[in-house]
Amino acid sequence: MSLRVARVAAVGIGFGALLGGLTATLWAQPLRDRLEPSWLSFVVYLLAFTVSLGVPVVVFSRFVCPLRLRPAAFQVDSEARRFVVGPFPRTAGTQAILLLWVGGNFIGSAARTSDGQLGFDDWQSAIVPVGLLGVIIAVAVATAFVRRATVVLDPAGITVQRIRHRVTISWDELAPGGPPPPTRAGSSLTLYRRGWHPEAGPPRTDELPVGMLNVRPAFLAGAIRRYAEQPQLRAGIGTPTELARLRADLPPEYGGGIAESGAESRQFV
Repeated sequence: MSLRVARVAAVGIGFGALLGGLTATLWAQPLRDRLEPSWLSFVVYLLAFTVSLGVPVVVFSRFVCPLRLRPAAFQVDSEARRFVVGPFPRTAGTQAILLLWVGGNFIGSAARTSDGQLGFDDWQSAIVPVGLLGVIIAVAVATAFVRRATVVLDPAGITVQRIRHRVTISWDELAPGGPPPPTRAGSSLTLYRRGWHPEAGPPRTDELPVGMLNVRPAFLAGAIRRYAEQPQLRAGIGTPTELARLRADLPPEYGGGIAESGAESRQFV
């Protein structure tokens, strides 16, 4: 599955969430006013909104973008001689779904005539709500497709590109022996710098946002450790040959030793 397909799926599911939010607003609000006792009306009201948002989010995060589909591999940029790790679409896609759901709730609440029916009394009263809904939709679609955090490995070191800033760390700056594989799928990956000793205070560290990256965290950790400890291998970074060697040589706890199989076709590339 391609990243573009996953992003398109997020937008499609998000429009389903928009319709779900609109339906929940139109149905649950009048029901809340009529249903007795009040605690029951509140439970039904809350359940309607939970289902209208929860179902699209679960479908996307569990079936379209499960974490297990992240590959034990990098994108190879042979021309620039680098390995590239792009963003995993799960976080941005979920945010897009949430925004579109909010848009459905908003227009369901705003588009009511003076007698309580769905619609607007005149076209002037529709300008602001429809305009705001258009802005919400545009932001949601952009959120799904915008490139977020990326990590680049090249013969010189690691570059972490975030939305607002970029950090570059040379291989020789990294302390050997790490980083260890993350203990949880969404946890961060900590890089330790050289030159630290107990009297110097806390070591200088850098955090990689592995939960947002389209790579298995353990595989990225193993690759960083390999190139930090073995300078002679850095010249091969950015070539298909080195990527194949990396996948074969890394121990299983770092996601290495994985033979090509049919499961590879289901991973995001």
